[in-house]
Amino acid sequence: METNQKQQEVQLDLSDLIAGAKDAFRKATQDISSKLNVLIVGKTGAGKSTLINAVFGDKVAETGSGNPITQEINEIKVNSNFSIYDTKGLEMKDFDATYADIANFLENNSKKRADEQMHIVWFCIAEPGRRIEEGEKRLFELLQQKNYTILTVITKATQDKDENNEKFSDKVKSELCINDNSLQRVMALEIEDDDGNIKPLKGIDSLIKKTYDALPGASKQAFAREQKYNKDVKYEAALDIINKYSVAAGAIAATPIPFSDIALLLPTQIAMISHITYNYGFEASAENIAKLATSFAAVAAGGFAVRFLAGNLLKFIPAVGSLAGGAFNATVASSTTKLMGNAYLAYLNDNFELIYKGDFDLFKNLTDTTIKAYIEKTK
Repeated sequence: METNQKQQEVQLDLSDLIAGAKDAFRKATQDISSKLNVLIVGKTGAGKSTLINAVFGDKVAETGSGNPITQEINEIKVNSNFSIYDTKGLEMKDFDATYADIANFLENNSKKRADEQMHIVWFCIAEPGRRIEEGEKRLFELLQQKNYTILTVITKATQDKDENNEKFSDKVKSELCINDNSLQRVMALEIEDDDGNIKPLKGIDSLIKKTYDALPGASKQAFAREQKYNKDVKYEAALDIINKYSVAAGAIAATPIPFSDIALLLPTQIAMISHITYNYGFEASAENIAKLATSFAAVAAGGFAVRFLAGNLLKFIPAVGSLAGGAFNATVASSTTKLMGNAYLAYLNDNFELIYKGDFDLFKNLTDTTIKAYIEKTK
């Protein structure tokens, strides 16, 4: 038995696995754009910068930030895959010039590649003003004519009803001819009342969920990656990633090759872990991601130990009675990949608040014992 077990041990070169994982990641994303462009429209003082920071992270939008694209529009380039286009302020004075500038920008933008066009528009109206200017209505109609996906955001939302018991949100829906699905009231800044009580943010979770649901597949994933507030949206997007790679793993193992299919499956599983990690906003070396993925894979497959040897080698050592005696079939490959993805996702989900406070070390507490616990938790 001992001799047979030694014959089943396999050594894999880490650099080869990483190269395979990069190829698997490329194939999984080659037909889709991972870019996201958001246009935020609103008058000066509508709270656009505060909203941007609440959703995408502190200090993304600072006073005076962004590069001027036109006379009226700034681009806040958050990273190479994500840009926010902000109208500097819809002043009603000399609005015709403002309107013409924005209309020209939209016309030019519509002729660009899909990944360079606007994917969604947040049309911001401040609740305290309790009115919609004619210029705002004109611009809203223009955006509708261009077939943009628009979410109307009532900002600084503290009191929907006025002294006559009439809701400002109803007024907005009536004048813009929209429904509840494309409208969201938000308070994007904690405020203190006269009694010293802190009122928490309001409506941000719902705005993120409505935005996520309204976006197409590729942009949906990009938005989930960039937003830093809604735990459930981040989780839902990661589940889609896991399902995609699980299907790919099943296809790889459809024609089993005894034991060597570990080497074929691992690059796909490493790519999955890398993709999830990326969507949670972490930057990690390919080597660390590969080692992390192989540790999850070994436990999820049942009965493997993994040793990291000198010279960039990994040794997989099967336990007696494990799956190592034969090939993975498609069902086992798919379910094992899904199990390791779900376990890793559960680990990230449990630590979501720490992650976005910047107080979380991805690898520090992820021991073999922790991995086994999360595997058992998600079985």
